[in-house]
Formats: sequence, structure tokens, C-alpha cells
Amino acid sequence: MQTEQFRQIVEEARSAPSALNTQPARWRLKGDTILIGCDPAATLPVSDPHGIAAGLACGAAAEATILALSARRMGTGFTDLWAQDDRETLPGLRLAARITLEAGTDPDPLARQLPLRFSHRGPYEPGPVDLYGWSRRDAILVTDGTRRDWLAELHDKATLRHLRRADARRELVSWLRLSPRHPRKRHDGLDRAMLGLSPRAAAEARLVLGPLWRPAEMLGLIERLAGESAQTRSSAVVALFHRPASDSPVAAGRPYLRLLLEASKLGLAAWPMGVLTADAQARTEISQRVGLGDDRRLMQVIRLGPIGARPEARARRPLSELIV
Repeated sequence: MQTEQFRQIVEEARSAPSALNTQPARWRLKGDTILIGCDPAATLPVSDPHGIAAGLACGAAAEATILALSARRMGTGFTDLWAQDDRETLPGLRLAARITLEAGTDPDPLARQLPLRFSHRGPYEPGPVDLYGWSRRDAILVTDGTRRDWLAELHDKATLRHLRRADARRELVSWLRLSPRHPRKRHDGLDRAMLGLSPRAAAEARLVLGPLWRPAEMLGLIERLAGESAQTRSSAVVALFHRPASDSPVAAGRPYLRLLLEASKLGLAAWPMGVLTADAQARTEISQRVGLGDDRRLMQVIRLGPIGARPEARARRPLSELIV
């Protein structure tokens, strides 16, 4: 593979999702092999102490790479290397996966959705959506109002539990790009447009999550700022994505991306409700209510719905940060 072609593939694959848009995946080309590494500086040690979200993001990035290769009729082999915890092959990174170039293949139809997938926090447009024929063995689709309301309340409770930790607030704030002058606004993190905040709400968020947390909590303002129940209730469907408990997060990241691309093909924007899987209490409650056994792990909860105009271009790291 030529260097310029590799750069084009990474440019397409960098669209893969990650928690708080941290984008921990890194790429290296070695002959006919592409190595995917995880940058610990782009992970969430407080919110994701076991690296589940980071591994999921790297698995999604690997699948995006495979899709970009398939669009060029390049076949691939995939090796999940997460469990080895290799920190030497790519110095400063945790080795996540190896992709090897193999015989030619037909393009994967989902490759066309890579540039079309987008995130939207909500609210979503009202009205029914056509889910006919969309069935996945690794996702429970919640479409009834009763369970959607329950998930909305559970999400807001888990979010409050999380934000009451000062270290969690600091971590969140470090990935927010609420000021239009933030130097990383175009590269990573979540900006005001992505969060659907007005300029005033963005200014309030900076203060409430920082120096004014204690008085804001005493005045009961936190629920209004952090709550997302209206957005969740407006969604057309909430997908409970689960995988075998034996899967590594990198292995789970590949079908996770495919789920999001399939939803995009149906005209649905997505927003991961990551706190519901990061919070052990919430994850257990959901698993018990929907009947997931010990052999399955709830990996992500995603609300989905149609929106009108497409949002602004996503913040993405430059290739100089991604190719190592």
C-alpha cells in the first residue's frame, strides 16, 4: 500500500465514534499490515477505568479501516490484540488490533455510510420510523414509551451520580470545547453545537461544572443542566447493544460501528448514553429488566431518531496526530 493511499484510508476511518469524541485510535502502516493502537492520553481514566469505552472506540476504528479498504476492493484479516496489553510494539500506545491485507474482495455496502453517519444529542423529529427488516441478535430495540421513559429517568439519575464526583466533572470539562476560541474545537471533544447548547447555556455549563457546582446543586439547577430525559423521550428507538461477555471491547467495537452505520442507512442519527453502561448499578438494572444473562454484557445504550438538517462537520483530529 502506498503512503498516500494509507492516508486516505485513515482519513475515512477516523470518522469512527468514541466516548466524548476523544478519538483514542492511532494507525501505523508496516508493509501490508496496519496496526491500530490506543493512546492512553485520549482515554477517560475516571469514567472508563477498565478501558471498555476506549477499546470499543478502537474496535470501531478498526472496522472503519476495514470498510475503507473494502471500498477499494482490498480484503483483510483481523486480529484482536487487546488482551495482550502490549505497550512495546507501538511505544506509548496500547496495541489494539492488527489488520492484514489479503486477496481482493467485493466492497462492503456499509462502506458508503462512513461519511454519512452523524451524532445528534436530540431532540429528534416526531413521527414513526420504518424499522422493518432491521433486526440484530446483539441489540434489543426499545420502541415503547414506557421503557423509553424508564431509560430516560435511569440515565438522568446515573448522570447525576457521576457528576457528583469532582474528578468526573474535571474529566468531562477537559473534553468540552464550549468556547468558540478553544484551540481544540475543530479536532476533538464536544463543542456547543454538538451538545445542542445555546451560547448562554454553554456559559452556564462552564460555571456550573466548575466553580459554581456546590451552590448550583443546592439550588437544584443541576438537573436542568445535565438532564437529557426530553431528548431520550423524543427518540424513535433506543438500542441496547450487547455482546458475549467473553468478547474484548475491541471485538465488540466492530459490530458496534456496523449497528450505527445500519441506523444511518435508515436515516437515524445516534447519541450514545454511555453513562448507562459505565455505571455498574444502571447497567445491572437494565440487564436484569431486559433479561440479559451473565453470558452477555451490555456494551452501549444508544438513542436513535430522525433529524432535519444535518449538523455541522464533526471535530476530527488531523492525520498528523493519528498516524504514528
